[in-house]
Amino acid sequence: MGLAGVEALARIVERISLPPPLRPLPAPGEAECMPDCMPGVASLPDQPSGLPRGIPMAPNGRRAWALPSNTTMVETNVAVRVNADGLRGPDLTPRGENELRLLTLGDSSVFGFGVEEDRVFGAVASAELSAKWSRPVSDVNGGTPGYTSVQALAVLEDVGTRAQPTHVVIATLWSDLFQTDTVIERAGGQRAPLAAYRVAARVLAPWLPAATVGWTQGDVGAEAPGRTARVGIEQYRRTLEQIVKTTRAIGAEPVVLVLPAPIDLDQQPVPELIEAYRDELIDLARRHALIVVDGPSIFKEEGATNSDFYDQVHPSTTGHERLGKALAAALLKANAN
Repeated sequence: MGLAGVEALARIVERISLPPPLRPLPAPGEAECMPDCMPGVASLPDQPSGLPRGIPMAPNGRRAWALPSNTTMVETNVAVRVNADGLRGPDLTPRGENELRLLTLGDSSVFGFGVEEDRVFGAVASAELSAKWSRPVSDVNGGTPGYTSVQALAVLEDVGTRAQPTHVVIATLWSDLFQTDTVIERAGGQRAPLAAYRVAARVLAPWLPAATVGWTQGDVGAEAPGRTARVGIEQYRRTLEQIVKTTRAIGAEPVVLVLPAPIDLDQQPVPELIEAYRDELIDLARRHALIVVDGPSIFKEEGATNSDFYDQVHPSTTGHERLGKALAAALLKANAN
């Protein structure tokens, strides 16, 4: 009877006070393991009230789609304000005389899927640098859910001159390499049947060892007949080169940030195609002597766990904090040299 009482209480707590399992990347027949395989979900903020849910994309000729300008909506339990340029955050203003500014480019992992505006890695890095350098450092979030490097280049061409960045952070990856017919799934295994277990796993997540989270269905990055990456690797290489060229043309310095994933924390090897796209980013940095933030290596060295992710690609709030501090440290080190 005591155990039954604990289970009943856990179900009430789960229903009332904990956010529901996040399903940003649904897949037919997908096994439900949340939050057990991704304890980062427990850090999602509560659903804001009084705002429409979800952000419908608006057609955009150059970018194919964009966030609807001048709106405030809810995306994954987070209130998101969109400026006149269809980017997350406040409207663009002229850069101050002593101000440094970071422009980040990429998809939803850069946009800040499920992360508050001031806790996305670009904002975290800006705050760290401002404190260290005792000068204004701001960020412009150029990330948009689903954007490839081609769309990121269009963002840079559209807003780069007006945004006036001193640094452009190139973090385009997942939306480029995703295979068009690959189903992206979370770890296998059934959802734990006991609410008491699920609640305990959320509460104790910071102290529990990371669960193994693999890439199922033949690996998201695996090549196979009939599969095509959204942006082929040759086009990816050419587009990265153009982003660097355009960045320097507007007087900014390119910075490469390689996004991490939970699979980097597993024992199983990272799919070869994922490594190939990451290698393109690293090679780009080598060719142009750019600052590199190696997210996978940093997360492993710092002992990151699955609580630093919401799913197989999106960093949680703590994951963004790690990336932001790493980006700030890289820029500080480069400036010191």
